[in-house]
Amino acid sequence: MNDDKRNSSSYKDDGNIHSGRRLRQKQRGSHHSRISLSSLFMLIVGISVGYMIAYSSMEGRVPSSVQNDRSHRYLQELTNDSSDTATEEALKRFIENHKLLASQSIPTTTTPSIMKTPKLPDSERKKILVTGGAGFVGSHLVDKLMQKGHEVIVLDNFFTGQKKNIEHWLHHPNFSLIVHDVTEPISLEVDQIYHLACPASPPHYQYNPVKTIKTSTMGTINMLGLAKRVKARMLLTSTSEIYGDPEVHPQPETYWGNVNTIGPRSCYDEGKRVAETMMYSYKHQNDVEVRVARIFNTFGPRMHPNDGRVVSNFIIQTLQDKPITIYGDGSQTRSFQYVSDLVEGLYALMEGKYDGPVNLGNPDEYSVKNFASYIKDLTKSKSEIEFLDHTQDDPSQRKPDIRLAKEKINWQPVVSVEEGLKSTIAYFQSVLNESGEIIPTGPGASKPKEGTSTS
Repeated sequence: MNDDKRNSSSYKDDGNIHSGRRLRQKQRGSHHSRISLSSLFMLIVGISVGYMIAYSSMEGRVPSSVQNDRSHRYLQELTNDSSDTATEEALKRFIENHKLLASQSIPTTTTPSIMKTPKLPDSERKKILVTGGAGFVGSHLVDKLMQKGHEVIVLDNFFTGQKKNIEHWLHHPNFSLIVHDVTEPISLEVDQIYHLACPASPPHYQYNPVKTIKTSTMGTINMLGLAKRVKARMLLTSTSEIYGDPEVHPQPETYWGNVNTIGPRSCYDEGKRVAETMMYSYKHQNDVEVRVARIFNTFGPRMHPNDGRVVSNFIIQTLQDKPITIYGDGSQTRSFQYVSDLVEGLYALMEGKYDGPVNLGNPDEYSVKNFASYIKDLTKSKSEIEFLDHTQDDPSQRKPDIRLAKEKINWQPVVSVEEGLKSTIAYFQSVLNESGEIIPTGPGASKPKEGTSTS
C-alpha cells in the first residue's frame, strides 16, 4: 500500500516537473535561433577536447601534462582558422569520434580488451537495470548486455563493487551509472531487472549482518515493487547457500535445504531464501514475471582480491609464496564455475520461458585440499598448505545438479576449470603488480578493502 502511494505521488511530481519544463522551454524558445555558427564551432571544439582527455585518461597510459599539452595544441589548431571549412572539418571529426566511442568500450587497465556494441532498432533495444552491476559477476553481465546493444543502467552503492570494473563503459551513450542503495526505493522506467545487489562472500556479508538481511529483503521488495509498476521481468540471483550444509548430494532444485537459522552465515542464507519467497509471492499475487538463479561457486577476473573465498585466497597466497590456509582438514568439497559460463546462464534464464528456480554451477567437484594443490601447481608456487580451525556451518559438500538447466534453458558450463583458473591467475598477477602485497582475508567478518601495499 505504501509502495503504491509512493509511486502515485511520484507520478504527480513528474507531472509538475514536466509542466515546469514546458513553461521554461516556452520562455526560452526565442533564444534558440540566436546560436551562431561560431558558438556551435566552439561547442564542438570543447566537446572534442573533452572526449580526447577522457579517452587518454581512461587508458591510463598518458601523463596529465602530455594530455594538457595535446589538448592545448588541438584547441589552437582548431581556433586559428575559424573559417567555415575549418568548422565543417571539426564537425566531421567530432561526429566520427562520437560514432566510434558510441560503438565500443574504451580499453582500461582492468579491462584492456575492446568490446563492440551493435546499434539495435528501437523495437529490439531494451532498457535493463542491473543492481550490483559494478561487482564481480554484475560487471561481466553488463558487458554481455552492452555487447547485445541494449541500454544498461547500473545501480550500485560500491560496498563491494568497484568503479574500475565498469569504467570502460562510462563514456558510452547506452550506459548509465546510479550510485544508490537498493534498500531505498527508486523510480525508473526499465524493461528488465537483474537483481544481483548483495555481498556474496562470507567475510563481507558477516561484516554487517543486519544490512545483509536488509539488502536481501528490503532491496528485493523495492525491486519487485518497481517491476510490478513498470511491468518488467525480474531475475533474482539467489545462491547455493540456500541449501545450507546439504544432506542430499548433488543438490537438485527440489531439495529444501539444511540451514542453521541463527548461525553466522544465516544472514545471507536465510535472506536469500526469503528473497525467493518474495519473488514467487509477487508472481502469484501480482503477476510479476520472475526468474530465480541459484548460483554455485563462481570465479574469474574482477573478483575482489579480499573477498576471502577459496579461489581468490588460494591464488593470492600462491602468487606471493604465502602459506595456503585451509579451514578444517580440507575434505569438504566445492564445485567451481567460470564467470562467463554463469553470465550465459543468467542471460538464457532471463530470456527463456521457464520461471522456476534453476541451479547454475559446474558439477566438476574438488576437495578443498586437492584444489589448493591444483592451484599451487598451476602457479608453480613454493607455498605450503596450512590447516586451521574449521569455520562454523561451513558446508561439507557442494555440487549442483544441473539437469534442469540443460532441459529448460539449454545451458551447461563450457569453460574448463583449468582454462578459467589460468585466466584468473593472470588477472590477479596484474592486480599484484599494480598494488604490491595483498594480505588475504580470513574467515571472520571483514569490510571490503583493496589490500595492503608494501611497495
